[in-house]
Amino acid sequence: MQDIKRKLHLLRLRTRRKVRKQRKQMEGAATQADYSLNTLFFKRLWRLQNVRRFFLGWTTLVIALAVGAIWQVRALDQFYLTTVPANGGIYREGMIGSFTTANPLFAVSPADSSVARLVFSGLFTLSPTGELEPNLASDISVDDDGLVHTVTLRDDVRWHDGEVFTAEDVVKTYELIQNPEVRSPLEPSWDAVKVAALDEYTVTFTLPNVLSSFKFSLVNGIVPAHIMNTIDPADLRSSTFNTVTPIGTGPFTFDNVEVVGSNADTRYEKVTLQRNDDYYFSPPKIDGMVIRSYRIEDPMIKAFENKEISAMVGLYSVSDQLIDGRDELQEFSTPTTSSVMLFLNNGTDPLNNKTIRRALAHGTDTDALRSSVSYPLVEVDSPFLRSHFAYDPDKTQTSFDVEKANELLEQEGWVRGEDGIRRKEDRRLSLRLVSQSLTEYASVSAELQKQWQRIGVELEAVLQPEADIQSGAIAQHNYEVLLYGIALGPDPDVFAYWHSSQADPRVRTRLNLSEYENATADEALEAGRTRFDTELRKSKYQPFLDAWIDDVPAIALYQPRFLYVVQGPLEGYRSGQFTNAVDRFYTVTDWQIRREKTVK
Repeated sequence: MQDIKRKLHLLRLRTRRKVRKQRKQMEGAATQADYSLNTLFFKRLWRLQNVRRFFLGWTTLVIALAVGAIWQVRALDQFYLTTVPANGGIYREGMIGSFTTANPLFAVSPADSSVARLVFSGLFTLSPTGELEPNLASDISVDDDGLVHTVTLRDDVRWHDGEVFTAEDVVKTYELIQNPEVRSPLEPSWDAVKVAALDEYTVTFTLPNVLSSFKFSLVNGIVPAHIMNTIDPADLRSSTFNTVTPIGTGPFTFDNVEVVGSNADTRYEKVTLQRNDDYYFSPPKIDGMVIRSYRIEDPMIKAFENKEISAMVGLYSVSDQLIDGRDELQEFSTPTTSSVMLFLNNGTDPLNNKTIRRALAHGTDTDALRSSVSYPLVEVDSPFLRSHFAYDPDKTQTSFDVEKANELLEQEGWVRGEDGIRRKEDRRLSLRLVSQSLTEYASVSAELQKQWQRIGVELEAVLQPEADIQSGAIAQHNYEVLLYGIALGPDPDVFAYWHSSQADPRVRTRLNLSEYENATADEALEAGRTRFDTELRKSKYQPFLDAWIDDVPAIALYQPRFLYVVQGPLEGYRSGQFTNAVDRFYTVTDWQIRREKTVK
């Protein structure tokens, strides 16, 4: 019992000592905490402002160093980096007109011709220098008689659907062109030409008569026989092949066509094309193209300003408002192998009188007419262009001479009246000029009215839409003076415009717009187109030049231009002298519209 009490007493003592010890430890810890909080926090609290300044200072320094480094790197870009053209991107063009078909057998409008040129290939291509270059063909030769043209085809070409291109496709294309049921606008040029396949990659064209310029007609697109054989020729114009599933061999494949908008004026067609990665030449460097066809200029220009399109086709000039603020705006102005002339209808009175025509030519200041247009133009002073080998600088049209003009008119009995207009008996010397309703032609017509009024000739100018010009003035020759442009091409064969047979109303084209007839000129035109030697052809054309200058069936003015307006980069584009607007695509596979930086 005593032992138990003693043990309990010892336990109590130990417990008290332990509690007192823990209490002292807690008191010591609290005292230490108070000391530390007071010493390390409250006594240093005043230093926070200095710490903040220190922190802000270093942060500012780091930011300044970073900005300086970035600025320095950018400043050094010009020494170590350069901007280069890059592949890829979608190129978007806008043009005036409407899209109706991609089929090259029917393509006439700018939009149709553009799409057809990108989707379909021809046997040959015209370069901007007027040279004929192989495309689907690899070579051409002519027999000794000059009647049989033999074309050798490439053997590495495939249609967009994978089928192999062969001579059968070429023969089928020209059979369709010659078939009256197809109603191709190319048909008149292919009358009586026999097309045959010698083997899988050789085609012959047999002409009824020698024609030295024939090879230049081999640039139209070729269509696939394996598809054409499934379509009735009479139904080809309405076939889905034209607008839904055209299959060509060109650098781009047809994707789709979409009509955007419901308003008649603002509606446009959007044709989307994709790169042909299997193109037999090198594939295009851009991924695709979009062609938009607008009815009028305003919505196209608005789309251009909003950067919905990168280029415009169909404008005759660019306003200052469009140029302002656009550093990367480019204007490619390219003369075309055409000639704008004043055609004097020799079948009408008094223009059936050569002296009157000569007086009008003397009274026309062609320099002033060209200056009336707001952009520079290439002068034409002959039935040939200066780029034609047949052009002779010593044989050009009648010069400007007002005194001589008045003298000739007086000689023919035309006397000035009180109002300044000449009269002969009871008839006023009044002429009617018809032209297309373009700003360019309006300026020329207004200036011509002033010039001819000075020699006592009254001129009424009637400007009409292109459709009315074609159906009326061109088809029926119902004018006295026609201000119009004719396509000549790189070869000086102008038979269609000046040979008397082409003035006959029974001729479908009837392109002799002056109704000019001269036996010497006819003979020279016939001889010039049936020779292949350049110098010999030039000599054969000399009598025609002499007759044309003496007879004055027309007054030559200038070569019209093709204006291509582009914003942003466009590398690889090549201009020169185009036969028509689609020649802008001559180097389309080399076009690049993107830029990227690279180390020098």
